[in-house]
Amino acid sequence: AHRTDPFTMPKKSASVYETVDAWEAVWGDGVVPTWLGGMTVGFVLLFPLLKTMFPKTIKKHGAFLLAFEIVAFFPLSYCAYEGATAWWFKLDDFTTKEQRLYATSPHARNVLQCNFAFQTWDFFASMLHKETAAPEMLAHHFLAALLCYWAITMPYMHYYGVYFMGVAEVSSVPLVIVDICKYYPELTKRFPWLDLASKLSFGVLFLIVRDILWVWTAITVWKDGLGILKAGNFPEQYPGYITAGVLLANVFFTTLQLLWTKKLFDGVMELIDGGKKEETTTKKKN
Repeated sequence: AHRTDPFTMPKKSASVYETVDAWEAVWGDGVVPTWLGGMTVGFVLLFPLLKTMFPKTIKKHGAFLLAFEIVAFFPLSYCAYEGATAWWFKLDDFTTKEQRLYATSPHARNVLQCNFAFQTWDFFASMLHKETAAPEMLAHHFLAALLCYWAITMPYMHYYGVYFMGVAEVSSVPLVIVDICKYYPELTKRFPWLDLASKLSFGVLFLIVRDILWVWTAITVWKDGLGILKAGNFPEQYPGYITAGVLLANVFFTTLQLLWTKKLFDGVMELIDGGKKEETTTKKKN
């Protein structure tokens, strides 16, 4: 089997649960360092290149932001693909709350390692520019990296990690294209369909994976977590405060999704109102 099921053995001690060396789990196989190094090198190469190639655009919007979004596209796309394929096709045997909280999956590990590297890089890179250094975003990156670290090293909640760190990033992929079009408007002028398609894709996917399915999955997390806490039978290596901390973090992330949804609707309404005003102005001129 490709997953570890901690309940296939007698529950006599915590030894029936998979244990890993934290340093080895994060850094040992070279996946996290490779992602971190690749993103850093990519950004260092892109930043000066973009300033040279697009001086007018860069002067207005910043080479930093354009290079940042291009680099982010690759880990986010990987997390989205690996998470979506695992969530819908490879996690059928996570049927109990114990399995969903404690059993491990190599597919989840792939997602968690990549997302941990990305959130860590994003946290430090975001502090270098005022537009990406909003407190709520820095808190988002820090908490996401911490949850990935816990999930990798304990290991813990691999099942839910696939969704929240993988599937949820499906909407982030077209958002990167939206931001690239914003920071490089010449691209929008040349390919207006790309900007429109990315905005429509982002809006639809956001509502699906970060509102509807997110809330449904969050409810399941709370049911499983509270069930374990209420029973008080969590293993020694998974103390109650870890589960409680994850549940509280889930509240923060869910609230953030709802706030982003409001911004999304506000943007749509602004776009509609802008279109109506432009149509009215045109009629008056005619």
